Amino acid sequence: MSTVNEAQRKYWQTRQAWVDHQVQMDIQLESFGIAAMAALGEITESDVLDVGCGCGHTTLQLRQRVGNGRVVGVDISAALLAVARLRSEGQVDFLEADAQITPLGGPYDFIYSRFGVMFFGDPVAAFENLRIAASDRAKLSFVCWQGPEENPWITVPNRAAIALVEMPPRGPDAPDPFSFSDPEHIRQILGQAGWRGINVSAYKTEVAVGGRVNLRAAALHAFEFGPVKAVVESGGEVSSGDVLRAIEDALAPYERDGVVQLPGAAWVVTAQNS
Repeated sequence: MSTVNEAQRKYWQTRQAWVDHQVQMDIQLESFGIAAMAALGEITESDVLDVGCGCGHTTLQLRQRVGNGRVVGVDISAALLAVARLRSEGQVDFLEADAQITPLGGPYDFIYSRFGVMFFGDPVAAFENLRIAASDRAKLSFVCWQGPEENPWITVPNRAAIALVEMPPRGPDAPDPFSFSDPEHIRQILGQAGWRGINVSAYKTEVAVGGRVNLRAAALHAFEFGPVKAVVESGGEVSSGDVLRAIEDALAPYERDGVVQLPGAAWVVTAQNS
């Protein structure tokens, strides 16, 4: 019997940065999400489940595509869903739930996620639960990160910051955005969960750090979402100003026409429930 992701619930409930900077984050990640939506194919008049929907940007994009269909967004964070409900103005339904263990209704014709499936404590159980909510011929499509070396937009600012700060050991429940970086690992998980016709395709693009903002704002965005901020704010010897300057210096070579852009790479994964 799979257990609730309580550590994840607490983590995402306290991620105020995702609320404060949700528009910037949506701009930053949009092309990846669109790639996974395109992989769904035609979804008009279909029922779609958006897993890890966060502040609802992708859920609303899916709603525009389904016409007379239905979209449900599910997320573990009440804080993020509060923003999603406000943005949606009642156009879609949102469910606060742990998608790993909670019955999710359905059956859904399509199951989708933009970077919302990498943090399950028991990913096999989670994808089994998603398959239970899927119709017999349902299609799954999600996007997840390739490895750190393929994503300088994340590693360049983070390494500049970490060089100044002594980081505590990584906890076993800490979120790992690169947990699905190995395609064979993805195939094994989905196969064990009963999904078939699994395909993993590379998607690469230039990522505008902070969502097409200037260098200083991009550095601040990277600091807000990086691993160093919590350590600095807990009373370390290095100030946030020092860290911000280091991040800004690291990002400066990548600024073009007032926008900081670095390479990013993800996997677009599709599978069938039959």
